[in-house]
Amino acid sequence: MKTILLATSALLVAAAAPAIAQDAAPADTTPATTAAPSDGATFTGPRAEIFGGWDRVGARQRYDDGTTRVTDRSHKTGWTGGGLLGYDMPIGDKLTAGVFGSYAISTAKTCADDGASIACLKSGRQIEGGARIGYKLGGKALVYAKGAYVNGQIRETAADDAGDYFRGHANRDGWRAGAGVEYAVTNHAYVKAEYDYTRFKSFDADELGLTNTSLRYDRNQVLAGFGVHF
Repeated sequence: MKTILLATSALLVAAAAPAIAQDAAPADTTPATTAAPSDGATFTGPRAEIFGGWDRVGARQRYDDGTTRVTDRSHKTGWTGGGLLGYDMPIGDKLTAGVFGSYAISTAKTCADDGASIACLKSGRQIEGGARIGYKLGGKALVYAKGAYVNGQIRETAADDAGDYFRGHANRDGWRAGAGVEYAVTNHAYVKAEYDYTRFKSFDADELGLTNTSLRYDRNQVLAGFGVHF
């Protein structure tokens, strides 16, 4: 009897073994997945940039020659260059918004010689702070519009035949509007092309040594640049 019970138990264990094996979950042999690579540049985050290009400075000068009020308009072209720091953040999938600040200098200069003296006006440094909004085109390009406050400097030097020499400068506030496009050469580095128009407030030019004279000047700039998003 004892032998029969042992044999029966052995048969029950043997019958249950396949069922237990069927209930056990098979080992997962699927290889671990990795994060998908970035689909093009993000155009977001902190950025640093250098830029340069064509600079056209226009001036409107009004002065009293003793008998009438005279208005004189002129312009001079030169080159400008500088650096920029900024930060951009995403707005949905396609839009970005950001802030920036820049510092630039210019070579634009104009001189006048009346036979007894020579005077030169030169564009000095400009400091810019503003904001922009951009729209991403595919994974490589960003088109944007910008607006900014600008503090610009105009410098004057003058000398006459008697050996007298004068040097002065004036800092004036203005506004800037512009538009451009950035193109990603890698997921972080980009090149850009941009157009800017800047208008400065009219001011009395006494501090430049020009009495009874008011000046107002503006700038048209076409720029190219290279930058990196960090």
